[in-house]
Amino acid sequence: MAARSQNSLALFSFKGIKVLMHWSFPLLIVWVVISSLGAGMDARHIFQQILYVLVVFCCVVMHEFGHALTALHFGIRTRNILLLPIGGVASLERIPEKPAQELLVTLAGPAVNLAITLLVGIPFFLFGNNAFVTDPIKGPTGSLALIGFIVTVNLGLFLFNLIPAFPMDGGRILRSSLAFAMDRVKATRIAATVGKVFAIGFLLAAFKWQQPMIGLIGLFVYFGASAELNMVTVQRALVGTHVKNVMRTRFWSMPHDATIQQAADELLSGGDHVVVVTRDGSFDRLVHRADIIAAMQAGQQLQQMQSIPGIVPESASLFTEVKDAHQKLSVGQWPLMPVIESGRTVGVLELDNLSEYIELHKT
Repeated sequence: MAARSQNSLALFSFKGIKVLMHWSFPLLIVWVVISSLGAGMDARHIFQQILYVLVVFCCVVMHEFGHALTALHFGIRTRNILLLPIGGVASLERIPEKPAQELLVTLAGPAVNLAITLLVGIPFFLFGNNAFVTDPIKGPTGSLALIGFIVTVNLGLFLFNLIPAFPMDGGRILRSSLAFAMDRVKATRIAATVGKVFAIGFLLAAFKWQQPMIGLIGLFVYFGASAELNMVTVQRALVGTHVKNVMRTRFWSMPHDATIQQAADELLSGGDHVVVVTRDGSFDRLVHRADIIAAMQAGQQLQQMQSIPGIVPESASLFTEVKDAHQKLSVGQWPLMPVIESGRTVGVLELDNLSEYIELHKT
């Protein structure tokens, strides 16, 4: 059964990797239907347009699994693959720092599309068929057209993902190639600059040809390049720093048998966004303030905090490398990491802590 996440719907899981559909994805289908109706298409052709969209995203999913399964070979797990209207994103726990590993993980995605292109396209050519579909609206229909469309889409995905627009695949290929000859931060800075140039080009093309999807890709590339550069710079600044030097020792904590009403009272008196729930002094779970508010609105004031499921993130120790903790927090799966010493929660680590630490220790 499909399970819901915060902003997405889980479709299926393979090798422990969940494929999620973002809430905005159905808007693409709605847009296709409305556009098709506006073009005067009948039900059969509208169904064909929807089928073609689904085929594209099936190819996108296989592309992302290329990244994810190759990363798994190097011991890097993938939290999920998220389908968005503009494509798919594989949320790796971390990006390999070794240039050779990053290059292989990055190349694996386009390699999947190239393999599909060759495996489907070569027999297609050998049988003398040329029903390739470059425009699904004007192109022919039928199974041959669909096969031709699959070849066209995968060839397009292969070529498009080789564009050196960091943090797209081509940009990561550029960064990892540069990292063989220079510092990773410098390589990232060059790749990010190239990515921003391409992003501006995408935005100009979107205005010229009135293609909003190209504009969205341009925005994704521009802000993604900035975020990646910032993350790599921060990680380099945190090398050799331990959690004990950065963690926050003042944090909101409550025992598991405290009532939700007590938690709400503390929330009103100035609690954090997340409460650390303890059991016999040891860490039990994290509960977000939104869940406390929801429980209050549901009339659960007298129930205990342990009745709220919460989340159980990975913990850190006092001597955990902050760089490693930053990589895990940057994925966005957890709001913070508890710092455990002798079974007790002695602090919490958040991305804000790391930013403040870097600002205070700038030379």
